[in-house]
Amino acid sequence: MTAGHPQRWWALGVLCLTLGMVALDNSILNVALPHIRAELGASERDLQWITTAYSLVLAGALLPFAVVGDRHGRKLGLVGGLAIFGGASLAASMATSAGMLVLCRGAMGVGGACAMPATLSLLGNLFDEHERPKAIAIWSAGAGVASACGPIVGGLLLSRFWWGSVFLVNVPVAIALLLTAVVLVPESRDPTSPTLDRRSAIAWWAALTSLLVAIIELPARSWHSPLVLGAAAAAVVLFRVFRRQEARTDGPLVDAATASDPRMLAGSVTMGALFLGIFGCQFVLTQWLQGPRGLSAVAAGACFVPGATAAMVLSLVGPRFARKHGHAAMAVTGLALSAVGAVGVSIAVIAGNVPAAALLFMLLGAGAGVAAPSGTEMIMSSAPPARAGSAGGVNETIVEASGALGVAVLGSILAGTHSYAWPLPAAAAVAATAALTVRARATRRRQPAPTP
Repeated sequence: MTAGHPQRWWALGVLCLTLGMVALDNSILNVALPHIRAELGASERDLQWITTAYSLVLAGALLPFAVVGDRHGRKLGLVGGLAIFGGASLAASMATSAGMLVLCRGAMGVGGACAMPATLSLLGNLFDEHERPKAIAIWSAGAGVASACGPIVGGLLLSRFWWGSVFLVNVPVAIALLLTAVVLVPESRDPTSPTLDRRSAIAWWAALTSLLVAIIELPARSWHSPLVLGAAAAAVVLFRVFRRQEARTDGPLVDAATASDPRMLAGSVTMGALFLGIFGCQFVLTQWLQGPRGLSAVAAGACFVPGATAAMVLSLVGPRFARKHGHAAMAVTGLALSAVGAVGVSIAVIAGNVPAAALLFMLLGAGAGVAAPSGTEMIMSSAPPARAGSAGGVNETIVEASGALGVAVLGSILAGTHSYAWPLPAAAAVAATAALTVRARATRRRQPAPTP
C-alpha cells in the first residue's frame, strides 16, 4: 500500500483506537489488582502472573506474527487479533480462579500479538517519511489518551460492578473496531518477504518465558531452587540458540541489516527502559495506594491521570523538537526525566505523601511522551517498508517484554523486601543507564571520520 492513500487518516484512527484498547486494558488492570486479590484469593505471585501472562505471550508472539503479517496480510492480522482479543476478554471476565484468569490473559496476548504489530506496520506503509513522524506521534498519543482514561474508567467500573467488568468492557470495543477495520483499513502485504523461521520463533518465546519464570519465582523459592536455577540456565542457553538461528536462517525474525542498524539499537534501548519503568512502577504504586494508603480504586486511578496526560501531550509536540534536536537527544531527555521521576516517587512513598507521588509519577509519563515517539521512529526507520511489520513487531515486542520484566523485577523486589519504596530506584537505574548508552552512541556517530 503506497503513501497517499485517500483513507490513510481514517485508517489511522482505527489503528490508534486498537492500540488504545490494549493500553486501556493494561491501565484498568492495575487498579483492579487489589479486588482480584480479595475476590479470587490471589497471592502476590499470582498477581505478577496475571499481569505478566498477557505481556509474556504478547512479547513472545509479536515478532512471529508480525513476520507472518508482512507476507500474508497485515489487515488480516489486525482483524483476527481483534476477534481473539474480544473473545478472550469475555472469558477473562468470567474467570473463577487466579489460574483461569492467567490462562485468559495469555489468550488475550495472542490476540494482541496479531493486532498490535499490524497497527504500526500498516501505519508505516500508509504514510511516507514526511508524514510518518506525525502519524506515529498521533498513534503514541492515542495510547496516552487511553492510559489517562483507563484508571478512571477502571475505578468507576469497580465502584459499581465486579472486577470482571474491567475485561468485559473490551468486548463491545473490539467488535466495533473489527467492523470498522474491515471497511476503512486497506490491506497491505509483501509476498516476497521471507517465510517465518519456526525455530527462531520458538527459541525466542521459550527464552523469554524461562527468564520471567526465574525472576518471578525467585522471591518465593530462593536461588537454591531447582526451578529458579533451571529456568535461569535455560534462558541463557535459549537466547544463544535464538541468536545462532537468526544468524543462519533465510527467514530471520529481524533481518541482519535492520538488526545491525544503530537506530535499531538506540530505539530498542530507549523503549525497553521506558516501559520497564512505567509498567513496573505502576504495578508497585497501585498496591501502595490501595493498600497502606487506603485509597479507593477511583482515587488510586486518578493518581495516574497526570502522568498519562503528560505522556499524551508531549508525544504530540515532541516531533517538532525532534526535527530540531534529533531523535537521540529526545530519547536521552525522556529517559532522564523517567529516572528522576522514579527516584522521586520512591522518596514520596517513604514519606507517605500521595499527592507528591502522583505529581512525581507524572515525570515518568512525561519521559515516555518525550522519548517514546523518537524511540519508535528510530526503530521503524531502521527497516525498509517491506519489513515494516518486522520493525513494528520489534517495537511492540520490546514494549511488552520490558513491561513484563518491569512487573517481574520490581514485583520480586517488592515481595523480597516487603517495601513499596525499594523497587522504584531499580527502574531509575535502568533509565539512567539507557540514557547514557543512547547518548554515547549518538556522540560517536557525530564524530568526524579520522583523516588518513
